[in-house]
Amino acid sequence: MTQLSSQLIRKDLDEATLISLAKNGNTSAFEKLIKRYEEKIYSLAYRILQDKEEAFDVLQDTAMSAFKNLKNFQSKSSFSTWIYRIALNFALMRKRKQKAQLKKAQIIDSEDSDKLPQFAEIAEQNLLGNYVDWSENPVISLENQELRKVLQEAINKLPDKYRNVIILKEIEGRSIEETAKILGLSISAVKTRLHRARLYLKWFLEKYITKGQMV
Repeated sequence: MTQLSSQLIRKDLDEATLISLAKNGNTSAFEKLIKRYEEKIYSLAYRILQDKEEAFDVLQDTAMSAFKNLKNFQSKSSFSTWIYRIALNFALMRKRKQKAQLKKAQIIDSEDSDKLPQFAEIAEQNLLGNYVDWSENPVISLENQELRKVLQEAINKLPDKYRNVIILKEIEGRSIEETAKILGLSISAVKTRLHRARLYLKWFLEKYITKGQMV
């Protein structure tokens, strides 16, 4: 360990300084850097996997991978975007393993056992005509605990490409631009997927909203 690595790191150091120190082998700087993001990384992983142990494993995998590959971080994007992309990749790998295990156990018949209606079908049936507009932030707007549970179940049923956008943008609070960078998509693609995901979620919640169960 270098002399630099043995130095104590002040808590008020800015992120760029911590990254620079960590790149030069200062493990204390890296620990403080990863500490700033561990709760959000865990939250992101848990939203995708719905399993605390799996989410913790993703956090550990992300930290180890970030430490190993920090020298490759070029600051072309923010550190948060870079590390969220790492975390998302680990979470999605574990999600695929979960699905494979469920298929093997014959718990589900296919990747999307609950078939979603087509976007055009939703529009043609005018299923959204009487909906309350909660599109700005559907999770925050639904304060009813039962509806939150229903919404989470609906999110879990979304295909990955829609669920990931909803989780990052609506639940984790990432901007459209950062969501696009994390997922490696164009901004227009993120907007399209976000719009369609919201429509799907509204469709899933139809029976609760139209029957006056929203309180």
